[in-house]
Formats: sequence, structure tokens, C-alpha cells
Amino acid sequence: MSPLLRAALAEVETFAVERGWAPPSAHTVEEAQRLIEATTTAWPAPAVSVEPDGAIALEWEADARGWLKLSVRGHGEIAHEAVIEGDEYEQTEPWPVTPDAHALPDWAHELLRRLWPCDA
Repeated sequence: MSPLLRAALAEVETFAVERGWAPPSAHTVEEAQRLIEATTTAWPAPAVSVEPDGAIALEWEADARGWLKLSVRGHGEIAHEAVIEGDEYEQTEPWPVTPDAHALPDWAHELLRRLWPCDA
């Protein structure tokens, strides 16, 4: 398991008890690990966090260019939220487990490329 994901899961343990946050499902953790593996070779490491509903989010900020958040919920899809160079994006796209399971879906890849146009 990625150290980034391990740290996010450890951090949320307290919130699950104190605040009633939903812990991420095993499928969500698996998807988050796949997402980390699909992004860490070409782009900077993201901030990884667990959200109150049990989703796991990866977030990137690129100074004045903007920011991107990709999140998974264990249902075979990736949700995108971003503001890149003043343009806003929000979408969900399928991300089923396939033989090329570590490849990003097209739009998630495109948003990362737009955030760092020289990196991928």
C-alpha cells in the first residue's frame, strides 16, 4: 500500500470514531491504490485524503494554473473536480478493472495533462 494512502487512512481513523465518518470500503481502498499507481510515475505526488462519506480523494495544486481533485468511492468510476486556467470541470467517468487496470480513463488523464502540460 502506498505510504500516502496509508497515512490518509490512519488520519481518518480518529474521525470515524469521533465524528461518525464512514470508513472507506475495501473496494474504495483498492481503487485509490490503483489511482495512485496510475498517476505517480508521470505527475507530482498528490495530497491523499479520506472524505466523510468514505470516498478517497487525490488532489493536486499547480500554483497559478489551478487544481484538480480525483476521487473514488469503490464503484468503478472516478469523479473529477478541477479549475484549470480559469476553466471549471466536474464529471464522473467509468473506471472498471480491465487488463490495463492502471491506465487512467481518458478525461482524468487529460485533466492532469492540462494541469501539467509538459509532464505527460
